[in-house]
Amino acid sequence: MATGFGAIWGSFLNVCIARIPRGMSVVSPPSHCFACGARVLARDNIPILSYFLLRGRCRHCGAKFSGRHAGVEALTAGLSALVLWCFALDAPGVPLGVRAARYAVYFAFSAVLVVLTFIDLDTKRLPDVITLPSVVVFFLGGFATGDVVWLDRAIGAVAGYALVRLIADAYYYSTGREGLGLGDGKLLAVMGALLGWKALPPIVCAASVVGILVSVPALLVQRRRRAAVAAAVTAAPETLAVAGGDATTAPTGTDQAAPALPSIRRAEVPFGPFLAASALAYLFLHRQVWALIERAVLGG
Repeated sequence: MATGFGAIWGSFLNVCIARIPRGMSVVSPPSHCFACGARVLARDNIPILSYFLLRGRCRHCGAKFSGRHAGVEALTAGLSALVLWCFALDAPGVPLGVRAARYAVYFAFSAVLVVLTFIDLDTKRLPDVITLPSVVVFFLGGFATGDVVWLDRAIGAVAGYALVRLIADAYYYSTGREGLGLGDGKLLAVMGALLGWKALPPIVCAASVVGILVSVPALLVQRRRRAAVAAAVTAAPETLAVAGGDATTAPTGTDQAAPALPSIRRAEVPFGPFLAASALAYLFLHRQVWALIERAVLGG
């Protein structure tokens, strides 16, 4: 039941991911194909299943839909089941009302992180229209869960933003370039408002480590591919190979500029997805996280 509930909400999250960066309403007009404008029929809007039944295409015009639609629905379904298990079912002695509140708040928190993750991947932006209200909503929601005292959450909301603001300002004034975006600070404020300030150091550390381990190899692969294209252009300037398509022949006497290789040091990598993944890991594994920290500090 929780899985199906999560999948249904995952369908709505796809709407948010697609429309919010465009400044569109998430409720009107109803779901439709961006290619032809045709409304998505109810029978074609069954989470996960419809994507495979339609083979990832619009019934009306045949335009291809991203497989990410089904992926987001499946991810949200899994998170819903996990939240239910960790905070509602596996909670002996906790009143039913508190269990229900924990499920509602932590599932909503997970859903917001999913939306922000994919928007950040698409646009390298974390919209204020999501992050700023979420700080207030999840700070208030924390009273219903009763897991973290309000003062720790208040400090977490302030410290999350202040930490990134200090790092971003220091980087800008020392290099003249923007580093961390302030959207990351607002995202950390959302996390601190619900999970408390003590959650922020493990989340930031984990996100930084995972971010480096994922981003650097990806950027190196990207540089290698562009270097191969640049070498091909230099060797045969009259032909420019286009990835995934036919070669394009340049007019006689026209030089083809080799594509510039991206600088790893200056590359823009969205940090929000790594923060979101680390926050979810902390949400479900915070007891184990603090047990490991205690062992490391106490040496036992």
